[in-house]
Amino acid sequence: MTGNLTYEFANGEAAVTGCRELTPKLEIPAEAEGYKITAIAPEAFTENNMLETVNIGAELTLIGSNAFSFCENLKAINIPPSVKVLGDEVFEGCISLENVVLPPYLEEIPKALFEECASMTYIEIPSDVKIIRQRAFEFCFNLRRAVFLGNAVERIENGAFFLCRRLEHFDMPDSVTSTGKEILLGCRNLKRVHLSRSLQVINLGLLARCKSLTSLTIPESVEEICSGAFAECRRLEEFHIENDDVITGKKIFEGCEKLLADSDFVNRMEKLGITP
Repeated sequence: MTGNLTYEFANGEAAVTGCRELTPKLEIPAEAEGYKITAIAPEAFTENNMLETVNIGAELTLIGSNAFSFCENLKAINIPPSVKVLGDEVFEGCISLENVVLPPYLEEIPKALFEECASMTYIEIPSDVKIIRQRAFEFCFNLRRAVFLGNAVERIENGAFFLCRRLEHFDMPDSVTSTGKEILLGCRNLKRVHLSRSLQVINLGLLARCKSLTSLTIPESVEEICSGAFAECRRLEEFHIENDDVITGKKIFEGCEKLLADSDFVNRMEKLGITP
């Protein structure tokens, strides 16, 4: 042990494993007992409800799973640009955590990384990220903007932005070829969506209950629209499909009151073999 922090030492490097006493401010130095600190171990500070700020002076490469999960008073942390891997659920349940700058060389947004981070309003997805794992931003109720800095993301998994109620715009990079289910379900303030022009399937409930969405274009690349994809999009009134041969599931427009009240739209869909 050095100071208030505890460590594990191996192969000439150190990993932070926790602290002896709970304090509101945490300082992680570059070295401990002559060893370079390169990691924060899984669950090192989980449920530390006294913790408010974390300052990392070390050139970390890894922050382990659940390292800060359910630190309900954590407001700020600096993640060094040297970090290349974040474990699952690192900040899950950090309800006071505000905007975080993710390291630039991150290639994956892990599962439930910011789930229930209800105070977060803005996030930038680094340019090297290829996959956004399931529930990465689920229940980030106050997230207003998610900005993709590059065009490398290939897949966005189930519920990645589920119930981000204040999200207003979503510009899916054209590099995305597939998504999981319900990635934007319940984003009730979502007004504008750009779907990737490489996307092949509109998965189940993709935009369901996006009650502020008024217009949507389905790119030519899309070959299939699954059941309930746009259910309860009550204000949706402009809908365009660029591929006339698209296959559709059941009730894709269930609860889309404005669309279903437009006889021209209904007739157009029926000519395409789509039952609204």
